[in-house]
Amino acid sequence: MYYVGGNSESVEQDLIHSYSMAYGGGGFAVSYPLAAELVRILDGCVDRYAALYGSDQKIGGCMSEIGVVVTKELGFHQVCFRVNTSPPHLVTVLGKYDHNEMYYVGGNSESVEQDLIHSYSMAYGGGGFAVSYPLAAELVRILDGCVDRYAALYGSDQKIGGCMSEIGVVVTKELGFHQVDVRGDPYGLLAAHPVAPLVSLHHLDYVQALFPGLTQIDSLKKLIQAYNLDPGRILQQSFCYDLSRNWSISVSWGYTVQLYPTLVLAKELETPFQTFVSWRSWSQEPFTFNTRVMSSDPCERPVIYFLDQVEEVKMGQTRTTYKRFLGESRKECGQEDYVPVLSVEFVTVLAATFQPDMWKKVRKLSIPTHFNFIHEGITTI
Repeated sequence: MYYVGGNSESVEQDLIHSYSMAYGGGGFAVSYPLAAELVRILDGCVDRYAALYGSDQKIGGCMSEIGVVVTKELGFHQVCFRVNTSPPHLVTVLGKYDHNEMYYVGGNSESVEQDLIHSYSMAYGGGGFAVSYPLAAELVRILDGCVDRYAALYGSDQKIGGCMSEIGVVVTKELGFHQVDVRGDPYGLLAAHPVAPLVSLHHLDYVQALFPGLTQIDSLKKLIQAYNLDPGRILQQSFCYDLSRNWSISVSWGYTVQLYPTLVLAKELETPFQTFVSWRSWSQEPFTFNTRVMSSDPCERPVIYFLDQVEEVKMGQTRTTYKRFLGESRKECGQEDYVPVLSVEFVTVLAATFQPDMWKKVRKLSIPTHFNFIHEGITTI
């Protein structure tokens, strides 16, 4: 007698329903002798389990009465995924890959010292990683012995990386997986996010609050408020130039705006300010990306604004408003070219709701569709 199938991929579903049943959505099979016995008791059995949800759960109860346990096979898929990253973005990222092939997708640490200690050839578990089904099936086959062979390595992600080496699959690196292996202020990292869907942010309990004057929890609530209105656009950097004033504007949507009183090259704008230090040694370098100095001199840095309000103005369009941040020292640049910039109290960004196919286009200069500069009670467009 055989009862063959699979569970749900979500633990919460298995806890609610049962680990000891085969889920009907993924299908299940019973051998002929078991089917004959099931038919014999079915009417009474189904009545006894009438309170259970779904025919598959009722059948599972009947199997328990017969005394046959489910034989689990990996090919039966309930396909009910819950992802502890950013689901729409993860779907966008993984949609580029053939799920019938072996893929191991994730990211490295931002701190070179961590990559040297652990590995450049693994996906870091804090930022999360994804494996395709064929690779997962092969990993399960070798896992017990493989984990034993790499028992001396630190962390399950490093052990899994070793197993991937044995299988012969290299990590495919995606820029949206963030280990956040930095200390201090993550502002520079988030204000110049690479052109990639934001999938994950780890170690946020080890860095300063994302928004000044708020706790980290309240900061995340504020960021999520923007995310909920336009998930695809969150933290996406774009920049433009106001040639009538010779201003440069950089926007990390839903988070911050940087306003420069001069024309700044695009290459410089997309390079993160180093507002943070390395993870292990708290050093100024090195990182796995280029950085630029965030000067303490207010005349050598942009005027910074943080998200104040976010709203949907009409279907398919959002308005985000950013308020000028004075900084802890409250020092302001007295140079003549900074005077008009410092009079701007708020920056408003109107943007069309981000569509997934926009990832296939060049976007840097086109994401924000409209800017308002509000100063001294007057709105200038």
